[in-house]
Amino acid sequence: MVTGCKKQTETTENLPLTVSQDSLVRSIYNQWKFTVAVSNPSVNSKLNSWEDWRNYTNELTIAPNASLSNLTRKANALVEKSAVLKNNIPDLYNKPETKARLALLETNIQNLDMLLELEPLNIKEINVLLANIQKNTSSLINQFDEFEIKAKIPKETGEEQLHQRIDTIKRATLNTIPQE
Repeated sequence: MVTGCKKQTETTENLPLTVSQDSLVRSIYNQWKFTVAVSNPSVNSKLNSWEDWRNYTNELTIAPNASLSNLTRKANALVEKSAVLKNNIPDLYNKPETKARLALLETNIQNLDMLLELEPLNIKEINVLLANIQKNTSSLINQFDEFEIKAKIPKETGEEQLHQRIDTIKRATLNTIPQE
């Protein structure tokens, strides 16, 4: 008789946790609205030819079904897709600014994956991470747009020579080199 009471109390104690967990999952599902808008046609053409970027944006923009297992699978897939992004960046975009933004994006996605594994779900932190992932993706696109704009600026006469490393030994005159 006592064991029957214990089972009944255990099920009633677990029921509110399950209901609240489901409502948290639905809340995360409702917040999963990512857009990847590229306004510059030259950036758009380069990003369309970058297969890893296409895979990442497809994975990001398609919302998972409203269940915790689907959300965790989606987060795991995003971790994989974001990790691959830094391997073959297009030449024009392969700069430290891009790599720093990709590292931040990858960190936020890994944090999202970690938080989805915890119980109970911390909805506030997850919503902040979802917003940060959207912001980081937009920041990357804005950086790519800036690279395109800078590439179109014409070089002045002699500017290439200024950007080359100055070899002081080649430019030194023989009289200035101390002799023993």
